[in-house]
Amino acid sequence: MIRALAIALCAVAVYAQIPLPCKTPDAWEGRASAYDHEAGQNNRFRISYDALNRRRRILEEIDAFTPGREFFEYLEIAEEHRQYIINQQSRSCEVREDQFFRLYEIPSNATFDDAYTIGTGDESFEVHRWYERIASGRLTWIGEFAAHTCVPINEVIFRTNITNDITNHFYDITEGISDPNIFIVPSECPRPGQ
Repeated sequence: MIRALAIALCAVAVYAQIPLPCKTPDAWEGRASAYDHEAGQNNRFRISYDALNRRRRILEEIDAFTPGREFFEYLEIAEEHRQYIINQQSRSCEVREDQFFRLYEIPSNATFDDAYTIGTGDESFEVHRWYERIASGRLTWIGEFAAHTCVPINEVIFRTNITNDITNHFYDITEGISDPNIFIVPSECPRPGQ
């Protein structure tokens, strides 16, 4: 009886140490890079993210090493179910329906996977890794978040096969939005009802 009780208490102690999903900041800005496995291309961009109003602005960073390439600004407004794609050079605007706004947070059904430390000494911080599977058991998402601040660090979005997965790395994150006007749709873009 005492042995069974001791085993049960050990199991409770181990389970109690598994972190719960943290709450990511409601609004933040930073930089990121996205590796598109299908295209074999790495893009760098600035990002402004507003979870409360469900909107996101992604501004591709112009790279002098890719002459002739067009660079875009992407403005997602979930309330309108639209994504505005603005060419940074010509200022032309394309509008796409966007039915799915993916939040940069730990999904409620995610499973804790691991904790580790990045850096050394005073320059270190703890990271928690989470994953999400769909009912078939297929892995759909892995995300890594700073344990103390819950800002995203990395995520991998798994699609139908490995060739069209996307890996995002986030850095230089600051809480808040420095200029809320960046979410105003440019006049070059047609608005709903136009």
